Amino acid sequence: MRGNLRPRDACLLLLALVSLGATTSQPMRAQDKATGLPPVYSPSRRPDDKAAPTAPKRPDIKVLSNLVVTPVTVINPDGEFVYDLTEKDFEILDNGVPQRLESFESEARPVGLVIVVQTSRSVEALLDQVRPLGSVFSALLLGPKGQAAVLTFNDRVHVAQDFSDDGDQLATTLRRIAPEGVGSRLNDALMRGTALLERRPKGERRIIVAFSDGYDSGSETDTKEVIRRATGSEVTIYGLGFNPVQGLLSRRPELSAPGPLDTNVTRPLPPGGVPTPSASANVYDTPVPIVDIVTATGEVIRSALASSLLEYYAGYTGGVFYKHWKKKALEDQLSRIATEIHSQYELAYVPDTLTQGGFHKIDVKVHRPGLKVRARAGYFYQVPTTPTSNPPAQASDQPQ
Repeated sequence: MRGNLRPRDACLLLLALVSLGATTSQPMRAQDKATGLPPVYSPSRRPDDKAAPTAPKRPDIKVLSNLVVTPVTVINPDGEFVYDLTEKDFEILDNGVPQRLESFESEARPVGLVIVVQTSRSVEALLDQVRPLGSVFSALLLGPKGQAAVLTFNDRVHVAQDFSDDGDQLATTLRRIAPEGVGSRLNDALMRGTALLERRPKGERRIIVAFSDGYDSGSETDTKEVIRRATGSEVTIYGLGFNPVQGLLSRRPELSAPGPLDTNVTRPLPPGGVPTPSASANVYDTPVPIVDIVTATGEVIRSALASSLLEYYAGYTGGVFYKHWKKKALEDQLSRIATEIHSQYELAYVPDTLTQGGFHKIDVKVHRPGLKVRARAGYFYQVPTTPTSNPPAQASDQPQ
């Protein structure tokens, strides 16, 4: 019958109706807007269609954080590390004033390590003890996420290896160290190592392990400068002593004559510090006080009685200095350093004593009898002169 639609014609008619509905859907958007409902997103929206209002962008807020962080080692009367303490067991004082802990951590963090090796000819016979230690560092101290750099020093300081997590590369670097020169620029080497660690991520533990006879010869860096820079940058120094002459044990740390760095106004300053000669002097001319330090044997001595510069620096930064005479003893002491680093507690607080400039002494106490505590001795802080002269605050700012 001619009056009936064939199936093919019926399909064509249906497609036409669908197309007509699509072209008439645009006016419906105006009805949607009239109802107060948000318009449906369509790439074909006309230029006169108004988009839904967006919330104004909030400005970035930077909070000045004077967070002080210190790793803490706790030892029992037998010299063993104590692992089972909680936050409630600790009390921390800044210049004698109790502080509220902002954070308490007992889990190991990745390690940023600088290995510093004296290579002057006076210790040539002892370098054979250091060359095989690459695998010991990789297995015990660095772990899967740590990285190590290597510095050597004699009459000059040399970067033998930049930071790397390659254990084979570290082993090769240490095997290749060779004696050279007669100087012993220990202070310059420790300052260079601290500067390298300052570029590492904030979440890492910053560690220097130094192999040296513990005395300085020829450095441009003053002893006090090393203390200020290392404590301000949260660097912990561990020393392993070369002792080619037993008579060196009776020597005491000697302060070097002021060098060019003592008048360098570009030295890092605490938050709010403007690097001018007067501002730099306010911090770096502050005397380094005598403090109590815990030796490798657990004995508490005054810092002025340290047997070498390495013991002196270790005492201020929360590390420890080991003397050694035989290869096996050296490996045992390095293993103990690694165990200590991975068993430390980390305490952090925002001091409420920042109206006081100069050296801020940190005291950590544990509310259990018979335990000894080792932590960094303190930090140096400059009180900002006027709030208006402060540079923009950074979230990572810390007292130095």
